[in-house]
This record gives sequence, C-alpha cells and structure tokens, in this order.
Amino acid sequence: MVKKPLFLCACLIYSAILLTPSAAQSSHPALTNPENPAQGTISVDLLRYHLSSKALQMLQEARRAADAGNHTGAIQRLEQTLAKYPDSAAWTQSMLGVEYLKTYQLPAALASLEQAVHLLPRDAVNRANLGLCLVLTGQYDRAEQELRRALQLDGRNLKTQQLLQALLASRHDELASNPK
Repeated sequence: MVKKPLFLCACLIYSAILLTPSAAQSSHPALTNPENPAQGTISVDLLRYHLSSKALQMLQEARRAADAGNHTGAIQRLEQTLAKYPDSAAWTQSMLGVEYLKTYQLPAALASLEQAVHLLPRDAVNRANLGLCLVLTGQYDRAEQELRRALQLDGRNLKTQQLLQALLASRHDELASNPK
C-alpha cells in the first residue's frame, strides 16, 4: 500500500532531484551543460574509469536526446552504450537510472541506480536518486538509509533534505495514527 502523503511529496520533489547533476552526468567537460555552473565537480571514484572517445560520443548523443525531452531515445542510446562499451558503466548507469525514472520505469531505474551507487559509492546524487526511487517503490527503510547517506556526503542538497523530512514525517504520522 502506498502512503499517499509521502508518495505525493516524493512526486513534488521528484523532478528537482533528477535535475541535479550526478557525477556521471557532469564530470566530463563534453557532457557538462555550460549553462549550469554547478556542474563540473569530478568524482575521484569516476576518474578510475576510463571513457573512450566513442563511448563519450554515444553519451553525448544520449544527453542531447534527454535534453530535448526524448527520454526513450536517450534510454536506447544509453543501453547501446552499455552493450557496446561495458566499461562505461560508471559513466552511464546514473544517467540511465535518471532516464528510467523520468519515464517511470521503476524496476529498471532501481537496477541502474543500485549499479551506479555500487560503482560510485561516494556520489551523493546517485544515492539521492536511489533514495527517491526507493520511496516511489515503497521501500521506505532502504530509502531512509540512502537519503541519510546522501546527506552525509552532501548535506547541502535541499531536495534530498526535503525528501528525507517527508519520509520521516510520514512515518511519524503513520505511527501516531496506528498506535500499538
């Protein structure tokens, strides 16, 4: 059963978290949106993963499709990139997870974001997006853990703070309305 207030709150916050650049979406200069000065932070973890010029080109095409609102096309390009260049997973999985979230393909989003967190465990945005996906799939205990970890990594992310507060408030309200 979905907790309606929490689900609605997650949906309100949903778009804003997804617009926050993740390391895989912003670290490479060719993938950076020049209109967003917040981009450009490079994850040390991400630097461990080489990205070939051909894989980069495919990621750029996926990024352009996503920016144009063609999320299905972006997903197809990202899936092709992973199939052809499996070593690009650290760069690709978070982008793919976000695109799956945007098209409300929650099981696929969960798998991609879990992989992104596995590959880049210190990326706060990947963890925040995973936390959001977990809220949307009703996995509230895991969502709380991921959101708390995201805030440990980056306590300034307002949308992550809001989602965690909504989750905790929803749990408090549920306990108050269903005393044992």
